[in-house]
Amino acid sequence: MRHAEGPPGLPADPSALAEALVAAQRWDAALAATTTALAGAPHDPRLLALLVRCLRALGRRDEAVDVARRLLSVAPDDPHALRLGALVVLDMGWVDEAIGLATRAVLVDPHNAANHLALSRVWAASRRPGAVAHQLAAAREAVLLDPHSPDARLQIGAALAANGEVAAARAAYREALRLDPSSAPARNNLAVLALQAGAHRDAARHLAAALAVDAQDRIALRNLDALAVAALRRAGWWLLVAPLPALLAAAAGWPSAARVLAAAALLGVPALLVAWWHGLTPGQRHQVRGVPGRVRLRRWVWPALAAVLGGTGLATALLAPGEVTGETLRGYLWVLVVVVVVRLLVASSRPTWRTELAARWTRLAGGRDRDDEGG
Repeated sequence: MRHAEGPPGLPADPSALAEALVAAQRWDAALAATTTALAGAPHDPRLLALLVRCLRALGRRDEAVDVARRLLSVAPDDPHALRLGALVVLDMGWVDEAIGLATRAVLVDPHNAANHLALSRVWAASRRPGAVAHQLAAAREAVLLDPHSPDARLQIGAALAANGEVAAARAAYREALRLDPSSAPARNNLAVLALQAGAHRDAARHLAAALAVDAQDRIALRNLDALAVAALRRAGWWLLVAPLPALLAAAAGWPSAARVLAAAALLGVPALLVAWWHGLTPGQRHQVRGVPGRVRLRRWVWPALAAVLGGTGLATALLAPGEVTGETLRGYLWVLVVVVVVRLLVASSRPTWRTELAARWTRLAGGRDRDDEGG
């Protein structure tokens, strides 16, 4: 009697089959094959590690933690087991425990770049003082041990970006792209830097390249949503500032000029959004159409508030310029100052505010996000 040999092109041995399915990232099939193989060898650390990877990929975090603990009890000094354990507990948000496991992996095998890379990743999630310095040091050690590792370059870039060194971070991401031209994470990180700098076209270009590699890349799709929200915020700022010339003309007693300026400002908002829209690819436009159903309601507060305030100012200058006085203009200026201060306070409360500020300053100072081919 012939035995079933499994899917064509895959080995019949349960252990080898599990490894092949994990390598192919066929996670459901890999989980079934690994479970079958473990039934005959329940303490095999290699199979337990495969099971951890399957459970992580499928988002079954609690089960992954249990299996990782089994793995560490079987192989407490195996660097691979320690690295996996660090990533699993990091998924749960247990950052200090993750740092401890990754540090042990480095101590056990300090000449393995993967151990230093895992340590860099867990430090990236820490809010301890000096965490960024530890992240950067571990990533640089990984590069010394493996100069061709794009992942290590990505970690260096992330640490430099968190430290506000935007130009150096961009260079690290470009080096990751040179080492792996299909690296979606590098493209995503370049898009984030461009978005933080207010360079929306560059951000859209990098996201298009990332989605060309994987059209279902969740990070790229989430960044595309952030790009759409950023465009609305920019339109909000335009609406808020746009009434000032028209109100100034109206307060000076030039009603015709006020109407012309208000009409031009009203046309500027749709022109801004249309230009941004045409800068997207067809696939990006399809994704952006679904943004209202995915973005949290609080993200719409600022564009809505700006639309109400700016729209009121423009409508007044357009329809009743004779009613605008110096007092009206001063009142609008005070409202504008209050809104700007509140927005600055909100922005400074974000963990990435230093990077955002440095990115915008670099752009204003003449830094350009050139094509990775050197264009």
